[in-house]
Amino acid sequence: MQISRIGVLLVASFTRQILAEQAVKMKRTVFRETIMVNSYAVSVLKLLIGFVVLFLAGCKSPSKETIMNQKLAGQKRGTIVVPAMTRTEGKVVRTNLKLNFVVLDFGFKRLPQAGQQLGIYRLGEKIGQVRVSGPFWETYTVADIVDGEIWVGDEAKLK
Repeated sequence: MQISRIGVLLVASFTRQILAEQAVKMKRTVFRETIMVNSYAVSVLKLLIGFVVLFLAGCKSPSKETIMNQKLAGQKRGTIVVPAMTRTEGKVVRTNLKLNFVVLDFGFKRLPQAGQQLGIYRLGEKIGQVRVSGPFWETYTVADIVDGEIWVGDEAKLK
């Protein structure tokens, strides 16, 4: 059985409430033994309810991954659509053929990791490849040219 945080918090709050009630009653009454006997039954009942709630809250339900896998298994395979904000696409803004590197601008899109390889495209055709080396600043990064002749304005996409 897996115990959830909610269940633990519920039991802790029940226990704290029981102890607080007993402390208040003991201070206010002269007949402590009578109240202790009556409050003991109530305390045991509250504790028992707390454990039942803990047990029911701790029952393992299917994880989000399991649910997603079941949904994906029922779907037909097709084109995967990636939102624009999570794509890794940029433009070549500077080239240095002597030192064999380019400066890429990714705008508001996600910057690539150091060491990732990107394909360079011109008019939808792959013409080269670069490896991201850094440094990174704002929306720009530097990449070493691995292959091809790259011009300013070419597009860089995750391989």
